[in-house]
Formats: sequence, C-alpha cells, structure tokens
Amino acid sequence: MQDAPPVPKLLERLARFAEDVERLLSGSGVVWYARPSTPTETALPPPAGHEWSLTEILCHLRDVEREIHQERFRALIAQDNAFIPGATPDDWAERRGYWCQSGPAALADFLAARQQTLTTLRGLDEKMWRRRGRHAFLGLTSMHELLYLVANHDQAHWEQIQALL
Repeated sequence: MQDAPPVPKLLERLARFAEDVERLLSGSGVVWYARPSTPTETALPPPAGHEWSLTEILCHLRDVEREIHQERFRALIAQDNAFIPGATPDDWAERRGYWCQSGPAALADFLAARQQTLTTLRGLDEKMWRRRGRHAFLGLTSMHELLYLVANHDQAHWEQIQALL
C-alpha cells in the first residue's frame, strides 16, 4: 500500500464523504433523473456524457457499502487470513434497475449503511488494522488497505457527483 494515510484519517474521510454527499444532495433542486413510474410522467434522461445519474450513483454506493465493504471488513474481523471474494458491481446498475429506484431513498440507505460501517470500524485496535486476508483480485491485503480502497472509491464517486452537478 503506497502512502496510505493513517487509519484515523481514513475513517474521518469516510465520515466526511457521507456528510458531504448528504449536504450536497439533501437540498431541494436536486434533479435525480428517473424513469417514469406512471405513463403520465415524463422521463428525464441522464445528463449527456455521463455514464450514471445521481440515482444510479447513490444506488451503487448503497449496495457496495452493504454488500462489498461491510462484508469484507466483517470477514477479516471474524477470521485472520479470510478469503475476500472479488466483486464487479458495475453491471449491477442495469441488472438491479438502479435507474428506476428512488434517489433520495438510496441516499438515506447509503448514509445508514455508512454509519454502520463506521460504528463497526471505529473500535478496532491496531492489531486488527494489520490483520490480513486473501483478496481474490489483490492478493494478500490488510484491513488498513481495504479501508484505503474504500476512501479511494468514495473519492472517485465524489468527483462523479460533482461533475453531474
């Protein structure tokens, strides 16, 4: 892991990301872009040049937090040298119909999931942060490295959200 910040800084970044996303997207005037739920509604297409709408990004963040980040941390907390399966969630948007879901609901669900993640991680000691597992794609990795990956994942989506707005 190259130049990973200390664990407390990374935990702070995870909390700040959730706060920033909530602050930015909880206000009025946010256009979520969703397919119509009734024949009389008009569909708003996602902004040109962007792969995902805000709704799709928030659904992705919610599902990745619950099904990837939390599961990986739980696996390493439960067992030293745990196997950590790889994941390719980019196709979830289409398969799970993110486009048709509620952006505000996905935001609320992501924020709740992130709070659960932070609650789980904040009490871990230094020994646990050094605990290693076997990641399907990355090979041998530690809790600290997984935390750094989460922070980098957040940053990539923060930039994506900002570009949409």
